[in-house]
Amino acid sequence: MNLVSLNQILTSVEFFSVVFNVLFVIGIVRQKTWAWPFGILGCGLAAWMFYSGGLYAEAFLNIVYALLAVYGWISWRSTNNNVLIILAKRNSFGIDSFFITPYFIFLGCLSGVIMDLFTDNPLPYIDCIIAAMSILATIWQARKILENWFIWMVLNSFSIFIFINRDFNIYAVYSFLLLIMSIWGYQKWKKHVGEY
Repeated sequence: MNLVSLNQILTSVEFFSVVFNVLFVIGIVRQKTWAWPFGILGCGLAAWMFYSGGLYAEAFLNIVYALLAVYGWISWRSTNNNVLIILAKRNSFGIDSFFITPYFIFLGCLSGVIMDLFTDNPLPYIDCIIAAMSILATIWQARKILENWFIWMVLNSFSIFIFINRDFNIYAVYSFLLLIMSIWGYQKWKKHVGEY
């Protein structure tokens, strides 16, 4: 397969990944269980695309996203989506706690060192910090913790830079759209904190 054909395939994969992931975010903002399968599809396509582009942490992250989407789908289905939107805990320590955030940043930095030493990733630290924090945000999203949207706002802002740098232009526009959708998601979920 020549380089032109691979680029055309990757552009198509990028496009369909974006479409599926936009449907996912729209569904999540609206608290719809049907959103999770779109996340699985979009992340699967993204994993292949990022691996092909040398963004290994992003590829790995999208595999983790797909697995977390399975968790979210099962979680939301098993409760008939009757789960409260809650705030991150500030008086305890655990996965639902605001205080877990620095540990995920540290995990991202540590992963960045490993990625820098053993791969050709051109942006290992920012890539790995985004990956680690995205895992936390996705877990919080599946558990309906409101602050997941703040994390997404920051991560989507940084992702715009990464995708422009790696010439994933559709994903750069997609990240900008996700930034806007993160603000919308926060506003929509905030109205329902403590409600089913």
